[in-house]
Amino acid sequence: MEAKSLIRLFSVVAALSLTGCLDTTQVGIPSDAQAQYSKIGLVTQISDNVVSTYWDAAFAEPQPIDGKLGWNAASATGRFVREQLTPTGAVVANVPSHTGAAAQKTDVVIVLQQTPLDILGQNYNPGRDFFALGGGLFAIGAIASAEKAKGEKYQPRFVLWVRNPAVNKALIGENACTVGLTASLVDPATGSQIVEGKQVSGRSVIPGNLQTKDWANFSTSEKQLVRSHCSLALRSAVSQALVGLKVVR
Repeated sequence: MEAKSLIRLFSVVAALSLTGCLDTTQVGIPSDAQAQYSKIGLVTQISDNVVSTYWDAAFAEPQPIDGKLGWNAASATGRFVREQLTPTGAVVANVPSHTGAAAQKTDVVIVLQQTPLDILGQNYNPGRDFFALGGGLFAIGAIASAEKAKGEKYQPRFVLWVRNPAVNKALIGENACTVGLTASLVDPATGSQIVEGKQVSGRSVIPGNLQTKDWANFSTSEKQLVRSHCSLALRSAVSQALVGLKVVR
């Protein structure tokens, strides 16, 4: 097996095992929670960029195809934040930046940025990849190669994992939509972080089969299905982010 194919094989196995560890459930704010801050600003830097990663066969080279979901993901993010924090007594307002005039009228600002992901739906994490690939010279070489192409390989986007319906899902995994967020809590008066940015991931499995390779060629009903699961993935990531920022007590 060629070195490139071997690296891809280990990467796929690692991705399948690691995505199983992602929290895909709705981790929400407790129903009896009270807001730590009464006025919260919100900055959302989320796009609708999507890469469809098509798996034609087990351990084959995946076929990534870039596209747009045609969905206002930033607006949806704001809605998910307000849905969870408003019942706690907080007033959440969108602000253009964490230090501008609008931000100064708030107690704190939540900043949610889309985490750059690769075509497997993983964020850049050389330490994790070193151990996932077994350590040693092989892992060092693979990580060094990834570092050189980091800017191109990891981009802020949704990742749509699409399996050829003819391939055993036990080998490739289920169709799924994944999104990553990096969340931080900022003092608008000083611009300093109260809670340092933490990366979280949301992933939602898409039931059934998708009949084509990429978003642009899905039927209307398939696009509706995919959008709904990308929305669930984003909601899960937002929920995890809010819990991690400790904006309620």
